[in-house]
Amino acid sequence: MNDYFKQKVKDLSNDADQLRAYESTDSTVVIAGPGSGKTTVLTLKVMHLLENLIAEPRGLACLTYSTESAREFKTRLSKLGIRSRKNVFLGTVHSFCLAEILTPFAKLYPKYGIPNPIRIISEAEKKKLFDDVNPPGGTSITEMDKERTRNISGISRVAIESYEVALKTAIAFEEKLLKSGYIDFISMVKFSVELIQNESYVRKAIEAKFPWFVIDEYQDLGRPLHEIVLSLLDVSDIKIFAVGDADQSIYDFQGAAPDYLHELSQRKGIKCIRLLNNYRSAQTIINASEFVLNTQRGYVASGVLKDYPASMEFIECESGMDEQYQQTIEMVKRFHSDGIPYHEIAILVGKNDEVNALKDKFDSEGIAVYLARQEFRNTETIQWLQKCASWVENKTQVSFDEIFLTWMNFISHQQDNMISDEFNLIVRRTLLRVLQVSRQYKDNLFEWLRHVLTELDFKKVFDGSDRFPDEIENMKKLIRVVKQAEPAMTIGFLTRLGIPDNQVVLSTRHSAKGLEFDVVIMLGMEKDSFPGYYDTTQRKIDEARRLCFVAVSRARKACVLIRSKQLPNKYGRWFSKDPSPFWTTLKEFHDAQSSGKRDLQT
Repeated sequence: MNDYFKQKVKDLSNDADQLRAYESTDSTVVIAGPGSGKTTVLTLKVMHLLENLIAEPRGLACLTYSTESAREFKTRLSKLGIRSRKNVFLGTVHSFCLAEILTPFAKLYPKYGIPNPIRIISEAEKKKLFDDVNPPGGTSITEMDKERTRNISGISRVAIESYEVALKTAIAFEEKLLKSGYIDFISMVKFSVELIQNESYVRKAIEAKFPWFVIDEYQDLGRPLHEIVLSLLDVSDIKIFAVGDADQSIYDFQGAAPDYLHELSQRKGIKCIRLLNNYRSAQTIINASEFVLNTQRGYVASGVLKDYPASMEFIECESGMDEQYQQTIEMVKRFHSDGIPYHEIAILVGKNDEVNALKDKFDSEGIAVYLARQEFRNTETIQWLQKCASWVENKTQVSFDEIFLTWMNFISHQQDNMISDEFNLIVRRTLLRVLQVSRQYKDNLFEWLRHVLTELDFKKVFDGSDRFPDEIENMKKLIRVVKQAEPAMTIGFLTRLGIPDNQVVLSTRHSAKGLEFDVVIMLGMEKDSFPGYYDTTQRKIDEARRLCFVAVSRARKACVLIRSKQLPNKYGRWFSKDPSPFWTTLKEFHDAQSSGKRDLQT
């Protein structure tokens, strides 16, 4: 244990609930509200389990929502001083199912019809299959996948109403997918659920290797993972440490729902711990976010801003989004002149096209912006290129051995025979030479990428890959973003990917989850814009309420809401627009606070 780890544990000891979670030896669900230090608790818990409770050669499985989350987790564990150890898995649910369940066990049970070898379908081929089974006027591929995720039998008693048209398409699609000899990321997890539920040998093998499962953002991971967890709790001695917050469940379109975390937290034999201290925001922001939920959770400002006089502001525009964009720019200039760095200001909108329109406005003002969600996905391959760029900039930042081992993992599927030491040496020398020569292109990311990808024959490595079926297309998107940038990007764009560099952050409300800023400016606060016009069911309204809670709780010091009194429809006709119910709720909160409960800066 290094000094940094010891200090973090000492700090954690000042929060009684965090300490209880850290020391728990039972299966535990931690309900972690915004700014409650859940990532710190998770990483320290992993270290505690490996150092004190799990004897080698056994390990643990740590499952995250995305590759980006997994990378952040690995970085934090490395800083804490985790030592290299076998049988420790850290990655997404999909990568766990592929590596630890389907690859070793699927071929033992041909009755399930799992393709052998396992081949992952590309997005383009999946779209073709969907079009074949989707009737005219049917459903969307997103709605179909949501039904596929939720249409699974098992232990859970959570019942969520199905969309019949999408369900029929989902059933037809899965039959056609199976016949094609491919799986996708949804069927990957569903097959894994079947093997765990039905095959005791699979369960025993997983239990022998992973006596503990640590799960982040449980509310985002859907029914298949929930069924895996319930099955392991029912028929094995595996223990679970799950962290999440049902109030931050905002991915209904992907099949997620707060119900699964509720069910797990109330299960017999599960210890449930709620983290109530908020180390991010001022109390005014915390209270406002809870007011949106219409539920008092009891969160308490406990960080350096606990006594900060935070502000809530409400700006009404006469008509149109252009006026909202201009008001936003003026607000950014004002906050920046007051000493707030650009990267501590986030603009949250409803749709990606509004993000792009805002970018154009800021570009014309000469204010640098950062898009929280890029056109390309930050995949394992993009992250590898990021490490390559970091090594080129400064060899001490990243281990070349780590870069080499990841590259070998990428190319290993091409080799029919055992990889020889001589082949390893050739690949290592080639990679080293390519990266060393690439240093001459470091001031032009497009040229740097062209050099690296060409010299390493990237297209040959990934074209037709069963493991990375969409990587070529994703790389094209990255190159398109880089090529269109003015002025030319340096490799610093890759090394700082995910880290704004004195840039105003532009984001949809959904993409802002997990982020935090001094100032949050929320646009489009009109009725039928937020919640959306089609958000008419109670489940959709509740999720929109949670989305507003997430958006407001991103702020530390100030939250600004902007709306228009008139907006045009798609035919260009202008209509009067009432304020969003969330605008009305937050304005009611603000007025009550201003009238005597607590002074606010306005």
